[in-house]
Amino acid sequence: MKKLFTNPKFKLEVKNISLVLLGCFLLALADAIFIVPCNIINGGVDALAIIINHYIEPLWGFNGTDIIIISLQLVLWLLGCFTLGKSFSLHTLLGTLAFPLIYSLLLRTNINDWLGITAMYARNTDANGNINLSLLILAGCFGGLLSGAGVSFTFLGDGSSGGFDVISFLVAKYTNVKQDLSGFIQDASIIILGLIVFQNWELALVGILSAFTCVIAIQFIYIYMNSFIIVDIISIKNKEIQDYVHNELGRASTVINSIGGYTGEKREMIRVIISKIEMGSLKSFIGAIDPNAFVSFVQAKAINGNGFEPFVITLKEKKRILKKYKNNKINHNKVAYKKGSEQ
Repeated sequence: MKKLFTNPKFKLEVKNISLVLLGCFLLALADAIFIVPCNIINGGVDALAIIINHYIEPLWGFNGTDIIIISLQLVLWLLGCFTLGKSFSLHTLLGTLAFPLIYSLLLRTNINDWLGITAMYARNTDANGNINLSLLILAGCFGGLLSGAGVSFTFLGDGSSGGFDVISFLVAKYTNVKQDLSGFIQDASIIILGLIVFQNWELALVGILSAFTCVIAIQFIYIYMNSFIIVDIISIKNKEIQDYVHNELGRASTVINSIGGYTGEKREMIRVIISKIEMGSLKSFIGAIDPNAFVSFVQAKAINGNGFEPFVITLKEKKRILKKYKNNKINHNKVAYKKGSEQ
C-alpha cells in the first residue's frame, strides 16, 4: 500500500483528479451565485440551460437549470463516446458528471441564502424584477473570473468540464477549424440567442463582458501555470537530483554526455522539462544539495508528445500528410533503384 501512495503515476493521478474537482466546484459556484441568478448569457452549457429554463420554469414551478445542465452534459458526452472514442469519453467523464452534480448541490441547498447573496440581489432589484445594472456588471465580471479559474484548473488536471468542448473537438477532428475558433463561434451564437430570447441589451453586453473576463482568467491562470521550462543541470549530485525529478515532480529526465570547453572534463548533463510552477521547488532542492551546480532555465515555446500537450491534427490533414509521405518514399525508392541499375 505504501508503494502505491509513493508511486509517481498514482500521485499524478490524485493531483489531476483534485484539480478537475476543484475546477468543477469553481464553475458550479460561479453559476450558482452569479451567472444563473442574473440570467447572464456568456456562452456554454449553463447559458443554454438558462435560456431553456426561461421557458420551462413557468411550467415546472421551480428553477430546473441543474436538471437541464446534467441532461445536456450527458447527451454531449454520449455524442463524444460514439464519435471521439473511449479515451476521450473516459477523459471527460469526471468533469461531465462532477460539474452539474456540484452545481445541483449548491442550488438545492440554497447556498445564496447562507452567503447573503439572495438578500443582496433583493436589495438591488426593482419592482419589475430587473437587477441594478452596476450589480449585474459586478456579477458578470466575478462570474466570468470564477468560471475562467474553473476551466483553467480542469485543464491543468488534464481533464475537461465536458459540454460544448465535445463539439469543438468534433469540428477540429473533421475540419481545419481550430478548437478556439469553433468555441468562440458557439459562445457568440448562444449570446445572440440569449439577446433574442430576453430582449435585453444590458444582459447581452454583460454576457459579453463576462465571457471576456473568463478568457482573461484562463490566460492568466492556465497559460501561465501550463508554461514549460527546459532545465539543463551539471552537478556532482546527479543521482539525487534525478531521484527528486522522478519521484517528487513525476517528470522524466535525459542524460547527455558533455565535455567542458575550457577544462576538457567529461561530465554528464541532466535535461529536464518541467512546468513553470515546479521551477522554484527544483531550484531550491538543487541549491540545498549542491550550491555549486550549474543550472540553466530556458522558456519553452511549445512542448508536445508523451506526457505533455498532444499533437493536434485533423483526420483529413493526417491522411494528406501520410499519403504525401508514402508517395515521396515510393518515388525516392524508384530513383535509387534506377541509379543502382545504371551503375
